[in-house]
Amino acid sequence: MFEALDNIRQYGALTLTIISIIAIFLSGIFFGVTYLVMDITQDAFEANDCLIPNNVYVSTCQDLWELSVYPFLELREILIWFSFFFMFALVLGMLVMGYQSGKSPVLLGLLIVFVIVLTYAGIEISNIYRTMLEVEAFRDMMIPFTVYNKIMLNFPWFTFFVGIMSTLLSIVNFQRTKVNYSKDELDF
Repeated sequence: MFEALDNIRQYGALTLTIISIIAIFLSGIFFGVTYLVMDITQDAFEANDCLIPNNVYVSTCQDLWELSVYPFLELREILIWFSFFFMFALVLGMLVMGYQSGKSPVLLGLLIVFVIVLTYAGIEISNIYRTMLEVEAFRDMMIPFTVYNKIMLNFPWFTFFVGIMSTLLSIVNFQRTKVNYSKDELDF
């Protein structure tokens, strides 16, 4: 595992930005599939019932499942929030990586070229997502994820603005004045 982290550090901010863009795309699909499986499971439990004789606490399977299984399955609403916060965390990470890439002018120029490439990749990912939405089962699965759908349908703009903000933070880091660079000058 640490070897993989060392490989990521070797390639730097640009690799992490690509991984973040792909992770945003795949995370929503993962959370959508998990949400759908939990919804189907709850429907299957609700469709079946049985009697439990000689039990003090519950008389039917529905009573038992209401105490044990249904509270867990109702937590699927949290997946929508997880999707939202996951995207927010990845965008924040991408902005920090942009700030870190402002340490040298070469990385700054490379980041500008990279933003252009990422915007084009955003167009492709958005087209893939639009094609996936043409499948009715996938569309029904993704209906609860409104924020994710809005971002994925406008993914080129999303990647462009995050890339531009990352570039601006990189420029700010490159242009900032070094404060207290030498302690000898302040020693009287």
